[in-house]
Amino acid sequence: APRAAGAAVAPGTVEAPPSVDFVAGGAADVATPAFEVDPAVLKTLGHDTLAVLARHFGQLGDLPVKPACSPGDFARRFPIAPPSEPTEFGELLERFEKDVLPGVTHWQHPRFMAYYPSSSSVPAVLSETLIAALGAVGLQWSSSPVATELEVLVMDWLAKMLRLEGDFLHSSGRGGGLIQNTAGEAIANVMVSARVRKHRQLQPDLPWADAFHADSSRFVVYMSDQTHFSGPKACRVAGLRVRTIPARRTAGNFRLCVQDLERAIAEDKAAGLVPCALQLNYGSTNTCGLDDAGEFEAVAEREDLWVHVDAAYAGPAWALDRFAADAAGVARVATSVNVNGSKWFLCGFDTAFLWVRDRRLLTDVFSATDAFMAPQGDSIFSPEFKDWSVPLGRRFRSLRVWMVLEYFGTSGIKAFLERGIRQASWLRDRVDEHPALEQAVQTQLGLVVLQPASGSDVTAQDLAQRCQGAGFLVYPSEINGEAVLRVAFGGASTRADDVEALWREL
Repeated sequence: APRAAGAAVAPGTVEAPPSVDFVAGGAADVATPAFEVDPAVLKTLGHDTLAVLARHFGQLGDLPVKPACSPGDFARRFPIAPPSEPTEFGELLERFEKDVLPGVTHWQHPRFMAYYPSSSSVPAVLSETLIAALGAVGLQWSSSPVATELEVLVMDWLAKMLRLEGDFLHSSGRGGGLIQNTAGEAIANVMVSARVRKHRQLQPDLPWADAFHADSSRFVVYMSDQTHFSGPKACRVAGLRVRTIPARRTAGNFRLCVQDLERAIAEDKAAGLVPCALQLNYGSTNTCGLDDAGEFEAVAEREDLWVHVDAAYAGPAWALDRFAADAAGVARVATSVNVNGSKWFLCGFDTAFLWVRDRRLLTDVFSATDAFMAPQGDSIFSPEFKDWSVPLGRRFRSLRVWMVLEYFGTSGIKAFLERGIRQASWLRDRVDEHPALEQAVQTQLGLVVLQPASGSDVTAQDLAQRCQGAGFLVYPSEINGEAVLRVAFGGASTRADDVEALWREL
């Protein structure tokens, strides 16, 4: 009990401080959930949450893949002001099922075949809970040692699996990889670094700080017209010109030709411009076209270009033996490579892998620190990832990647990739056999691009609407002004009967 006011304290004793309640300025009668993570509460509510998810996945195939709604329909289900009083978590779960799930476009649905897939998995889902529970902030090695070391490890695992060895490994002591939020973020970091690199090449004596605001208006980045818009967007962020080169239809699909690149470079140099970087596609978004990186080795070396390969969707295919030659060309020529773990690799969103041949190309641009940061050396297992890209804080995404790789093994990942290719190949064969349909481009992986045969009174939009009416999510697109239908396989839930049902509609 607290002593009376003015009462003496016995010599040699330490008085216990009074109990202080910081809730609402000390109001002890405020009813609020515990702020700390209570193990018993976590266990109970966690069980309830997993039950909701299990119920959701159990009925996922029976749900509409996309809600029929208009903007604002779901916002109106929620109050316009934040709640002033606590809400029971069980009620939140009920409202999740009632007000949130009906508004979700289900990317994990077996009949989601739009865009490119976002393949999740049991270890990807559950590891996110572990990541959130730990709440680790990867500012630097000392802020969460295992987060940094596991990222080094899994990025080297992935590089070996995808045949990007040599300088792209952390263990080489030269380059390495890191996990980014998205491919667009990775490419933006690359283009900023490519700009600074070119300034250093042209002006070796340029003071370090001056390279960041030196005029780059003459620097040009080359890419084909099949490049995802995140490429030009990244160049805008970096203050670089973009020279878009029409891709040629070669071997049934679109790819950038080295002769066209050399012609564009010659024209730009004659106009006083400076070639800076080249972005190649391995699995372009619209048609899954594959640029042959090996063809650009000589021009890249002659012009001292930073060569970036965007393999966000198709990069995982390098794990398969029949794409080993493609991977070898990339490993030989590329300065940097990005691959998404969220599309066709079972890691879920957001997971984007970026490798560079020389880490100094990034650290020269993004290094920054302050007195409040812990001092540390830069070793193979303690890279300062904050110095490799814009963000300071980093989520513990390497835990998710590690758990996915351990859970499935490389053999399981390869089997998953092969399944998506088999599904797409089956549909390609059916299209080739049908007199009223044809492939708009020839593809090798999980994307099928088709269109009505010449002279048909059916349009690609008609095909899309018919499939959507049968519960599939597919979207039409365009190639050189002609309407086509894209069907993207690689979803973890898509089965043979879904592919056959899609074909019946087509």
